[in-house]
Amino acid sequence: MRFDLRHRTTFPLIFVVGCVVALLVFFFLSFLSTTERLTTAITVLTAWGGVTGFLYAKHAQETQLFRELFREFNARYDNLNDRLNEIWNRPADQSLKDTDHGVLCDYFNLCGEEHMYATAGYIDPRVWLAWHNGMRYFAQDPEILDFWNRELKQNSYYGFTLDFNRNA
Repeated sequence: MRFDLRHRTTFPLIFVVGCVVALLVFFFLSFLSTTERLTTAITVLTAWGGVTGFLYAKHAQETQLFRELFREFNARYDNLNDRLNEIWNRPADQSLKDTDHGVLCDYFNLCGEEHMYATAGYIDPRVWLAWHNGMRYFAQDPEILDFWNRELKQNSYYGFTLDFNRNA
């Protein structure tokens, strides 16, 4: 199951459905005595509760990791935002400067890291889509796009590509 913040509501449902199914199965196991059915049912229900609890705890840990990554990535973007907008809003006849390249490389590294964590399943898909749309915005500048494509040829951005036509 891919990480999605909305999945937390599925765990109680998984638990209840599993318990109901287990109880129905044990109700119809007539070859077992009542005591054996009860003992087996309690064992299976306890195990099912443990599995469901484990899945929920894993989701809670992934949520915490997502929260930390979200904060870090947004803080790094906030530090770059003003300079990125200056680069984006430069006069049409002005080429990128060497100092712009450094800012853009910092941004590309951030995008690459976000992509890496998103493809690993630690970023909520809705958040990745929003970040991806921001990348698409900056890639509309032909000079930024050209510089970004040259950088990507070095394979130094964790598999990130500028294929904005496919699903983020």
